[in-house]
Amino acid sequence: MNFIRNNFIKISISSSLPVGYLIYDKLKEKKYTYEEISEHNNNQTRIWTSYKDRVYDITDFLDSHPGGKDKIMLAAGASLEPYWNHYKQHQKQEVYDILKTLEIGKVRDYDPEKFKNLKDEYLEEPVRSQDLNFHSIKPCNAETPIEEIHENPITPNELWYVRNHNPVPVINPDEYNLELFDSNKFICNFSLEELKNMKSKKVITTIQCGGNRRGEFENTSGTQWDIGAISTAEWEGVPLCEILAGHKGEYLHFEGYDGVKSSIPFKKGSNCFGDVLVAYKMNGEDLPADHGYPVRIIVPGYVGIKNIKWLKKITIADEEVDGPWQKGMAYKILPGSIRCLEDVSKIDLEKIDTIDELPIQSCITHMEEIEEEYRNGEKNFRVHGYTYSSKPMVFPKVHVSIDGGENWYKAGVNPHFEDLKKFKWGWALWSIDFKIDEKPRIIMCRASDNDGNIQPENINDIWNLRGLSNNSVHKKVIK
Repeated sequence: MNFIRNNFIKISISSSLPVGYLIYDKLKEKKYTYEEISEHNNNQTRIWTSYKDRVYDITDFLDSHPGGKDKIMLAAGASLEPYWNHYKQHQKQEVYDILKTLEIGKVRDYDPEKFKNLKDEYLEEPVRSQDLNFHSIKPCNAETPIEEIHENPITPNELWYVRNHNPVPVINPDEYNLELFDSNKFICNFSLEELKNMKSKKVITTIQCGGNRRGEFENTSGTQWDIGAISTAEWEGVPLCEILAGHKGEYLHFEGYDGVKSSIPFKKGSNCFGDVLVAYKMNGEDLPADHGYPVRIIVPGYVGIKNIKWLKKITIADEEVDGPWQKGMAYKILPGSIRCLEDVSKIDLEKIDTIDELPIQSCITHMEEIEEEYRNGEKNFRVHGYTYSSKPMVFPKVHVSIDGGENWYKAGVNPHFEDLKKFKWGWALWSIDFKIDEKPRIIMCRASDNDGNIQPENINDIWNLRGLSNNSVHKKVIK
């Protein structure tokens, strides 16, 4: 939809001037006061917002907003600055480019000092390891260092990938309370001390962001992750089935102190074999601030967004939670025919499920030359990687090719993963050796399981606008 095109007209130039046309920009004439902008806050009057000295009509963009209609409506009839101070992920060129297409005029009584006293909400962010591969700081989005994955079956806390949507909440553990509701009816709450005195359990799980490997797709919306938006830890906490004993429902809503919400089927959380935890420890330590201190939910086998950090409230409900991370487009795999944000309004998002489990996955993390072994000028290369299945007790078989997929060789699994029960919700690390005498070489890996699931070869077959669940055959080049 070309909004700018409709805001220009042609006018004739006087006969004393060379024959031609002058593009006359109507935007320069349109000016609106803050009060006038505030009146445009609903569909009847159309929905306007402002940013700095410009005014925008966002009515036709509401359904295409990746963060959901409800979030963008917070700025209806108001300025964007207070919200973008919180949601700093908007402050990038691709967002400015979209906003430009919605421009309708200027602010007549623009005050450049209007928001000068806004406090930076990211001033109290935790200290982070500089070994992480950062995509953004405000909010923090950073990957586990890929070259170190093969050395750490359990990812050290400081090397865990970070996926934050908002500033990290600062929570006083002495004042912490977890609330439990049945619909709108309050049932009870738990202090941190009470949770720690309840029956506890330890579970090793791998958590993978739904956007892991998004950067391999072309023209997608969201953080351009490589393969490091995945990590594994041993969590300790209260089995959620113990808290839910005696209750019934269809869904469980989880809400964090940062405002992020998601939901899972009630049967997943209430079944003790589902191993869902209200967790307060990570790898034997209190949860780090970036990973949910003092309490988070752990949902083994489910996409990262379901593992809500800084857990504030659990609600038993008959429907999914209403929020952009559940009902919006953020974690939905849209049809391949939807090529841009403007196309989203053409489909009914309600009919598309939000992802829970993720497809079978494997990736090459590291390749090293084994210097001590030479033969006829050939050199040994050791290829390392990870494989992951959302299904418990499933370690997919991994095959690796060095000749474009003509021949495939089975990789060996790291001995740490021989105890299937211990790592039943986790990844497996693998490696394989090759004799390689010609470079460059493209190394490929693919995972498969006994149910016939296998990584697809053509990445274009699984392209989607949000760049979710990329599990295509992974490739790396030895140069």
